[in-house]
Amino acid sequence: MRNINHNLILLDLSYVHEIDWTANLTDFDWVYRVTQAGFDYSRGEVVEVATLRINRKDDLRQVFNSLRKHGIDIIYFIGINPGYPKYVKVIVKGNIDLSTRFLAQELGLLEVYAYYTNGVERWGFLAFNRESIDQFLKEVTNYGKIANKNLKILKIEDLIAANTSRLDVFLNASEYRVLRYAFERGFFNIPRSISMDELSKELGLSKSTIDRYIRSSLSKILKAIIWREN
Repeated sequence: MRNINHNLILLDLSYVHEIDWTANLTDFDWVYRVTQAGFDYSRGEVVEVATLRINRKDDLRQVFNSLRKHGIDIIYFIGINPGYPKYVKVIVKGNIDLSTRFLAQELGLLEVYAYYTNGVERWGFLAFNRESIDQFLKEVTNYGKIANKNLKILKIEDLIAANTSRLDVFLNASEYRVLRYAFERGFFNIPRSISMDELSKELGLSKSTIDRYIRSSLSKILKAIIWREN
């Protein structure tokens, strides 16, 4: 990674996803924070692990009804604490074609965070170029309204220059190998020079494994940059 002289761009997006389960739940307080997400490419599904904070039993019922109404299966749920406000751990799966995170990935963006509050989705994505962000923002307006967006330039080369001898602190060997290979093969180019299928064949890894390594490594880089700035 010493030869990477590109910047990362962090997109912080507030979005009303009008065709998704979140948009109609605006008349009570709730927070849904995604802690882990992945794709089952063979079945065309996206799976989320999340924590839901809710104030009343009736509100919890409304959230679950909205999920089911929009074709999202609740695989598992359990209350973490007694009484209300209640925190509920949930695992859900839905159609990959309706997924904001899948659209972002197809355009070369890497998800950093996702949480939804009272009908508004809050996303953080990383990109290596402004074109991919602009295309993503254009396409998401087909499915909802952008409430707010902020962009921040993060200089990878500054981080690498300051920590070249200690990259293992940030990335493990697998993350480093996959991220560097994907970057050098043009996975983050617009248009992409290599597809996820081709990366999978060349690296001998599943698409979900490559996706996980890339997300994890860029998330670590972002955190290191923020810690250094602060």
